[in-house]
Amino acid sequence: MDNGEYVPNQEDQKEKLTLAMIQDIKDGALNPKMLSEDEIHECIDFLMSEGYTQAQIGQILMRSDRTIRRDLVSIRKKHARTADINLAKQTIGDMFRKGMASNRYLVRLARSPEASISERAQAEFLSWRVLKEVVEKMQTLGYLPLKPQEIIEDVFHHVQDMNTERSISEAKGVLADIESAAKAAGTLDTSTEDKIKALKSKIEQAEINHEVDKIAKKEDQPNEEGTDES
Repeated sequence: MDNGEYVPNQEDQKEKLTLAMIQDIKDGALNPKMLSEDEIHECIDFLMSEGYTQAQIGQILMRSDRTIRRDLVSIRKKHARTADINLAKQTIGDMFRKGMASNRYLVRLARSPEASISERAQAEFLSWRVLKEVVEKMQTLGYLPLKPQEIIEDVFHHVQDMNTERSISEAKGVLADIESAAKAAGTLDTSTEDKIKALKSKIEQAEINHEVDKIAKKEDQPNEEGTDES
């Protein structure tokens, strides 16, 4: 049952075990020579990530510099990755999700009444910077065009066919995203601004037309009250 408590994942548990082994080694409670090769590699990997030098790691684990170098070669081979389109998509998706989550958190902080003026200003600046960097990274990876006009031209064609509240709402959302992305990427030139204004005008007209159609349909429906007379 999920009671809201944090449940450590497999990587967290492995890291805790490795940290405990290293602490036992430092305390003299565990002889590193008794560890398996995989456990030794876990310790080396952890210590390297903590900034220890090869010489320091060798001293802690009672291994020669040559052996540590050989261990590092094996560790690098274990971490090696071959080109994989699915892995690339998953990594990019994870990066995008975390970037946007950071942006939303900073926006909430910038709107928080408990934060000081300087904290809100800093959070506002950082939220914009995060969004800008996410957009730029997605552009360099080919997931977003370098110029928003390409998307805007496509939106122009779809606006003509809007006839439901959902399609109108979706078009407004897409246009708002385009405008924000263009501002973040610094590509909101005069031409783009003019096209966005024109699209906003078309969307407003589509909303008016949709409301008029709803009223007209309602007026055209026969009044069923009082028709069942006996």
